[in-house]
Amino acid sequence: MPVKTRAVKSPWIAASARAIERAEKRTAILQTAAHLFSTKGFQKTSLDDIAVALGITKPTLYYYAKNKDDLIAQVAGLASDEILKAREGDENAPGLEQLKYFLRRYAGVTSTETGRCLVMLADYDIGEGAGAEVRTGKRAVDQHIRDLLALGVRDGSIAPCDIKLTTFMLAGSINGIGRWFREDGGLSAEKVAEVFVNQMTMGLAPR
Repeated sequence: MPVKTRAVKSPWIAASARAIERAEKRTAILQTAAHLFSTKGFQKTSLDDIAVALGITKPTLYYYAKNKDDLIAQVAGLASDEILKAREGDENAPGLEQLKYFLRRYAGVTSTETGRCLVMLADYDIGEGAGAEVRTGKRAVDQHIRDLLALGVRDGSIAPCDIKLTTFMLAGSINGIGRWFREDGGLSAEKVAEVFVNQMTMGLAPR
């Protein structure tokens, strides 16, 4: 008669389940923080507010963020990462077309609560450590715009221009969307992005 053996639960499966649970909790925390930061403002939102909204204790919140600066830096990092995913577009397209694609993605992200945390956060709002992380994300976005402008000038799809000033103009206009756009305003985020990008890039093509 075969001996019955007791099934042993794999520690790897248990570890994987815990990792998934932690990732889900972190996502919920960042989404809630983004909502409160974008509606109440960063300075007026406390960690207590976020913990109460989530129904968790403040010590639990500290497991996912060292402080409020760290929390906003994580939220802003999500936004910059989402914007930079647009670099996965058609690398064989003319520079102007790649720029339009990137700016539409950029505008779409800034219209979200997470995106507003990135564009509305001034460098002096948070400490040096977290501020450096936010600035790194912003610089990466600006650098990609510069790269696409330079590409467009080289391939002839964009007229010669001052790359630095044109980047400031484009990024400044896109960031402005985060300061006034609301989903109940009558226009969708996609429509706003389309109109903004078409108008902004109209003057970049060679005459």
